[in-house]
Amino acid sequence: MEEIAFKRDETPYLVFTCKKCRQYSYVKTTQKTKKCLRCGRTHQVKNLLSLGEIIYGMTAAVEVVKQKQTELATPEFRSEGDFVVATTKTPTQTPAKKSKRKVLSDSERDSDNKKDFEEPFSEVLLELSKLYGKFPKYLLEIMADNYGIPALELKLLIKSFKKQGILTVLKNENYYYQLELKFLLDQRTKD
Repeated sequence: MEEIAFKRDETPYLVFTCKKCRQYSYVKTTQKTKKCLRCGRTHQVKNLLSLGEIIYGMTAAVEVVKQKQTELATPEFRSEGDFVVATTKTPTQTPAKKSKRKVLSDSERDSDNKKDFEEPFSEVLLELSKLYGKFPKYLLEIMADNYGIPALELKLLIKSFKKQGILTVLKNENYYYQLELKFLLDQRTKD
């Protein structure tokens, strides 16, 4: 009676990267072509022999491909604990410490945001007044967007600057804006 035994696979495989998408793959060295599973590009095996790495055995080739692919992955995605299941609290766990950060009221938070965007908004107003003198709201919105001022903040800043008397609305000219002369002089003396 014949004994059944497993033979170790010693077939030579070529591990290579696709020239188009850089995906690692493996192929028997006796094959003529190999199609990339990711992008579909067909490679001539004889052209890849000098570019790849020869590995003996299919299992070893698969492991090498996996290893090389994980080396390419960004570090954030390589960790093994990516998917953590939340469980109930055990007695050994300590409660999370409360942050000692001061909780700001809505008005304090709004004033902080205004301070962050007041300087770029002033630059926008100065530039528009130098270029046009009087300018419509849509120009103000375009320039504020270029300076990185969000639309919501822009509305608050316009309201604040109108309240302070820096920005005036010329209602007889379809809501064109104009800067007050004293603001322009103050800004020029700062420069």
